[in-house]
Amino acid sequence: MLLLKILLSVVILLGAAEVAKRSPLFGAVIIALPLVSMLSMVWLYWETNDSAKVSEFARDIFYMVPPSLLFFLPFLFETRTHWPFWQNFSIGVFIMVVSMGIINFLIK
Repeated sequence: MLLLKILLSVVILLGAAEVAKRSPLFGAVIIALPLVSMLSMVWLYWETNDSAKVSEFARDIFYMVPPSLLFFLPFLFETRTHWPFWQNFSIGVFIMVVSMGIINFLIK
């Protein structure tokens, strides 16, 4: 079962990356879909048969989506800052992690 999960997840991610090479917009649409969340919820329910655990998982995902979007901010301003990819990436991760920590503190 673990191998099936890995293969399906890899196929989706690689497929989205290949699509993004040809059309960044369509690649973004695929990635913007909550496919990973949906797959994770299916796997969690399949293995635990616990709707309450899936609901709690969904609630936590819901709260973490807004701060995760902040990861993209440095890339949105790249045309003005001209920072290299890894700098944008690092700043985005930092902003996202700090924001997630704040949200986690507020909801607990």
